[in-house]
Amino acid sequence: MSLSSASGINLGDLYGSGLSPGAEIYYVTDANYSQEVQPRFYDFEPPTFYGAIKPATAADVAHIVNVSAGNQIPFLATGGGHGNSLTMSRLQDGLVIDLGNFNAFSLDAENNLLTVGGSTIYNDVLQTLYDAGKQLPMPNNPCPGVVGATLGGGVGLFQGLYGLALDALVSVQLITGRGEILTASETENSDLFWGIRGAGYNYGVVTSATFRVYDAPNNGSILSADFMFPGSANGSIWETLASFDGSFPDELVLNILASYDSSTAAPIIIVNVVYLGVEAEAQPYLDVFTGLGPTTSSVQEVPWTEIASVAFFGANAPGDCTAHGVYANDYTIGLAQTDVSTYVSFFNDLTTFWQAHPDYSGFLVAERMSTAFLQSIPVESTSYGHRDIKTHILFENIYPADASLDDTVNDFMREARATFQATSGFAELQAFVNYAHGDEGPEAWYTSAKLPKLTALKNEYDPLQLLSWNNPVPLK
Repeated sequence: MSLSSASGINLGDLYGSGLSPGAEIYYVTDANYSQEVQPRFYDFEPPTFYGAIKPATAADVAHIVNVSAGNQIPFLATGGGHGNSLTMSRLQDGLVIDLGNFNAFSLDAENNLLTVGGSTIYNDVLQTLYDAGKQLPMPNNPCPGVVGATLGGGVGLFQGLYGLALDALVSVQLITGRGEILTASETENSDLFWGIRGAGYNYGVVTSATFRVYDAPNNGSILSADFMFPGSANGSIWETLASFDGSFPDELVLNILASYDSSTAAPIIIVNVVYLGVEAEAQPYLDVFTGLGPTTSSVQEVPWTEIASVAFFGANAPGDCTAHGVYANDYTIGLAQTDVSTYVSFFNDLTTFWQAHPDYSGFLVAERMSTAFLQSIPVESTSYGHRDIKTHILFENIYPADASLDDTVNDFMREARATFQATSGFAELQAFVNYAHGDEGPEAWYTSAKLPKLTALKNEYDPLQLLSWNNPVPLK
């Protein structure tokens, strides 16, 4: 099906009669559009929209999907607004299905179940979970939508203890590309539930989701330690990272940030060590980095809800999660092993790049969490295909919007990605779909092994490819 655009259409005339009284319609020309419609966090190669509808019920969503299909109007459903794939830029003059009215959540602490709406973000639920002594698998940043993060996998802080966010998913209510309102779980529409857990953007608009939650260890406290090093120490840091390739504790999380201090015109590296337990148990891992001679360090025990606010000496504190319009041209790759020479070579190249482009404030992040729990779950049980990625590399390229610098950054990043791929330990490029740039392709996002079944599901639940804007599964 060839989709056109929503431009010039009277949305009230076309959609209004089938919407509930609580639904709202906005045009981008409305003075209050940016206040009423969820803005995108990222502003690199964005989709564009003619207007938005904020449904109030699942039936509203089904109506919007069906009318859009019948009139060949492209749409994109948004929850937390953190999707950043280049593939979304193919949508121009489309319609936003803003799920902002689906932001309620409820915790059943007795039965260890949390139900969230399609636009609930992690930051909304943290305090309620903490007060109840519970935890939920979550990313390192609390601002993305719970559903959005889960549909692609949900790597993050607690995966060593509980697995991915999708491993905690019990059921969802969604509206498929056929406009049907369905429940998917292990016992109901189980084939669809398999596909949702890893490639979920492709099959429906999720209006609610229920998760298992877990008793928080250590009275809800975790250890966060930061170590700052000069760029000259990078080889020792990568060697230390490589030393964990053979064995990595379930309670340990390492986040390594390589950035450039413009005030001193020198690169720096910050290692954030998170330990999901007490300091005495963490001490051997803290000693490893203390022994490398950091210029500055900090060790503190904090409630697990505050980890994003204190990590990296508080430099990346998310605030109230209302930031938007970030021009970030991001790339990623998943690694099965740590090749020290590749890291050192890239760090040297990155230093040269920083110095050559003063407006460029990008950085590298290496995320390392235990994969033992992930790999204890049968690989065929969900559509997520990357349970063997040990380290997720994020190349976060931030700079003023500049088409000429776009080309320069893209050339630099593609070469860097290829270099890391050559020593990654994987035969094929592996890209966690939530971090993907958008040019990697379905085999990298979902793996060759998963694609045949995912494609069959795409033909069954979204044959018109209405839900094919975010790293799509092909129809054939």
